[in-house]
Amino acid sequence: MIFFDLDGTLVDHELAERLGAQEFYDKYKEDLLIEDNEFPRLWISLSHAYYERFLAGELSFQEQRRMRIKLLFGESVTDQKADQLFMEYLHFYKENWTAFPDAAPCLQQLKKLGYKLGVISNGDYQQQVEKLDYTGLHSYFDQVNTSSELGISKPNKDIFIKACKQANARTEECIYIGDNLEIDALASNNAGMNGVWLNRKKKPSYACITEIHNLDSLIEKNCLISQI
Repeated sequence: MIFFDLDGTLVDHELAERLGAQEFYDKYKEDLLIEDNEFPRLWISLSHAYYERFLAGELSFQEQRRMRIKLLFGESVTDQKADQLFMEYLHFYKENWTAFPDAAPCLQQLKKLGYKLGVISNGDYQQQVEKLDYTGLHSYFDQVNTSSELGISKPNKDIFIKACKQANARTEECIYIGDNLEIDALASNNAGMNGVWLNRKKKPSYACITEIHNLDSLIEKNCLISQI
């Protein structure tokens, strides 16, 4: 069984977030005392900080959204208004969902070779499934596991172990590919899987981890087939 991370691995989340934030700012710039070129950076920073608090169980999924909006628009914003504003951002974000060019060809080839495929993602199950549907990738996967569904988030090794159990596969027989060295490659290795670091940004290499720079390399270099 081959598992993939979703955001940053198969789908260009950073691009969608940046473009969505810019479109949101363009609509509400009169209400925000923030410079045009500063808003996407600030939005992404708040997104990362408050999503981590959600994953840590400090905030609900809805609370972390509301708090981000209230930090930008002021604490006087009601919960209802904060929800409405976030849904508008979400509309812009979703319109910019795009799969990386190497994602579909890689998944298609792996399916032709007979591999079962899955997703393990830190995210809301419904949103991640919607993202897979929107980008045309959902049909390649036999199962989709998310932190909201399993109640555990990466880098906790139990999320990987539970996903493998659901696939009726031993962890040592499974491979996990993700763009984050710590929470994807190293964490899945710690769970007993074969972690592969998709180092799209060509950061300094890490000696103990199988590393690729694009998904084409999974098959070209046989780094998956040789591990199963």
